[in-house]
Amino acid sequence: NRSIVEVTSLIITTIHEMDSIPALKQAGADAILIGIKGLSVCSANTVEIEALKDWKEICLANQMELYVNACKLMMDSDFDRCKDLIQTCKDLSIDGIYFSDEGLLYIAKEMGYTRLVYQPETLIANHRDVEFYLNQGCLAVSLAHELSLAEIQQISVAGGCEVLIDGYFSILYSRRPLITNYLDAIDRPDFKKRSHLDLIEQTRSDRMPIVEDETGTHIFSEQPIQSIQEIASLESFGIKRFRIDSLLKDDAWTIQVLNAYRQGTPIDGSNHWYYQNTTLKKEDTV
Repeated sequence: NRSIVEVTSLIITTIHEMDSIPALKQAGADAILIGIKGLSVCSANTVEIEALKDWKEICLANQMELYVNACKLMMDSDFDRCKDLIQTCKDLSIDGIYFSDEGLLYIAKEMGYTRLVYQPETLIANHRDVEFYLNQGCLAVSLAHELSLAEIQQISVAGGCEVLIDGYFSILYSRRPLITNYLDAIDRPDFKKRSHLDLIEQTRSDRMPIVEDETGTHIFSEQPIQSIQEIASLESFGIKRFRIDSLLKDDAWTIQVLNAYRQGTPIDGSNHWYYQNTTLKKEDTV
């Protein structure tokens, strides 16, 4: 019984533990998104390609769709593994692959797999780009995260849009180990043992989580986005795909968020991005 989200919408959530699938389903999730070791970035959970069979079976048992995160910027050495992933997804009827590297799109088209979701984090900010990737055969295109409601409405005329409605999102990604380099420069390698590090800019007071992993360094929004008040507007624009990202959180948090969207109850986070002018220059805000 969803009082906020339409029954025809698809709610996709990331996941930390396979055992959470029944509870996520009961709370209102329609699909889960998992990472693939060596091919994903910013994923709450990564598994080997061979494990997808088990994940697909439990998703089918719970009437949920299964998507995989393969959003890494690929090197030439990664493409044999990409082919293995695409073939496995074809064989298992996996519902879709999230990607950001167009090389994966090229290979998938050659192999006859078209259930792809383009997710380049910050790049999709106009309807022409959405139309281009849909014309390439993509299933959907994930919009940039800091767009206003008015901008999303303009872009959504292209159809096939997906929006992150809840969770922290990446605002900067570098393939360099920036934390390691900085701590080496100030001779404080002991800081790397800390489980959580934040970045504070000179012109802002908010703390932005910063994470370094095998793919590089990721800086995240100072707060998780939340869209309780905006979900009805997003649906009125014709958007049918909504994603909740539990990176930096856990499955219990996701269940709480799903229940909030069902019941229309307040949750932590901010919706200010929906109402800000994204063309402001930094010097005008200081």
